[in-house]
Amino acid sequence: MAYVQTNGTLTTTSGSFTPIPGLTLTIPEGVGTNAIVILNVPFPYATGNDTPGGTFGIALNGAVSTVIAGFTYNEAAPSAFGRVPTTLVLAIPLGNAPQTIQAVWSAVRGSTVIIDSPASLTTIMN
Repeated sequence: MAYVQTNGTLTTTSGSFTPIPGLTLTIPEGVGTNAIVILNVPFPYATGNDTPGGTFGIALNGAVSTVIAGFTYNEAAPSAFGRVPTTLVLAIPLGNAPQTIQAVWSAVRGSTVIIDSPASLTTIMN
């Protein structure tokens, strides 16, 4: 098992996936088995006035997986920006060489996504 977590307040306004600082791990080689990867963002929120939200993913050696997680609010211009716990779990096949996994995030419709409590990236391997 390997584990890292964020520290401090992080924000993004990028409409494209960008790395979440501090959430990078290297998984070992190991053909024929998978690593379970868990991205836990317990208290994110987004601000904006066009149905704000955020999207989260995992990049493997720089390529973002098609398995993603995210949230948006129900109102175009929310009167309050509540916390939206978001967790992403996926399996990554181990390869012939170590691989780098990086948590990534993006903003939805020009919003600002904020993480102000520790988010974590965990890998579990047999």
